[in-house]
Amino acid sequence: MESKNRSNVLLIEILIAVLFFMLSATVLVRVFATARNATVRAGAETQALAQAQNVAEALYAADDPDAELERMEFIKSHGVWTRSYGEYSLYVSSEALPTDAGELWQGEIIAFYSQRDPSAARPEDEELFTLPCARYKEAQS
Repeated sequence: MESKNRSNVLLIEILIAVLFFMLSATVLVRVFATARNATVRAGAETQALAQAQNVAEALYAADDPDAELERMEFIKSHGVWTRSYGEYSLYVSSEALPTDAGELWQGEIIAFYSQRDPSAARPEDEELFTLPCARYKEAQS
């Protein structure tokens, strides 16, 4: 009888050890998944910042910002230019303010991290950063 109890205790001890290792493995998988997601997001943010800087420089050099955005394959919808780059999307909003001495063009480039389908970027996606840009063009005399 005592041998049977020892077998049951040993079996319970082994089950507890197996459950402990399963729980540990689950926690480790979650930790590694979270780390991978953070790495992917950081990479997307770095790429988005580099692309946003390229867009800002192109807009600064362009005579017609809207034509330049169209050339860079941005799509205009509701007054905002949008382009998806896979893991992130760039939104460009702008306005031209005429002055006596010329025209001040002000714009804002906003990057969003697409947490869902990259081809369906939405404003409710996580905002990564906002990059303001401006250009003053003197009036031709």
